[in-house]
Amino acid sequence: MDLVKKQQLDRLGEVENQARVLSAAAASRPPLTSVLRSLGSSLDDRSLSPAPASAQDWSALIERVRAAANRAREVEIQAREQEQRVEELLERVREDVAAAAERVRAAEARASSAEARAEARIRAAEERAEAAEERTRTAEEWLQRVHEAVASEFSAVPAGKPAA
Repeated sequence: MDLVKKQQLDRLGEVENQARVLSAAAASRPPLTSVLRSLGSSLDDRSLSPAPASAQDWSALIERVRAAANRAREVEIQAREQEQRVEELLERVREDVAAAAERVRAAEARASSAEARAEARIRAAEERAEAAEERTRTAEEWLQRVHEAVASEFSAVPAGKPAA
């Protein structure tokens, strides 16, 4: 990209040089109409092509070319500055994206850790619930045995004898 811009600026410099050469050549030559008159041409001035530009016209043209070259350089400088600002902005955006990605990774790690702790707590609670259910079954079995023992012992007492 910079090579293309350099080539364009070089071409503008060449155009300025050529314009200077043409201006110097035009200033040293008499206009075509005066040459034709000196040769005794019988051509009518109206049939001639428009008169070539005077030295003043060439100077104005050179000034316009210089002004255009200067403006092109200014535009080029502005474009480079704009490109630099865009590059800086892109770099900041890349940094922001990288920082955001790092924050996402950290948040995912914290979420994963919290999920693992929650799963461990759930497993522990399930184990405690299973242990409590087992104790409940054991207690119910013992209660059933006690009930059966009480029922069998008290049902064996004769109806006529009072209990001592």
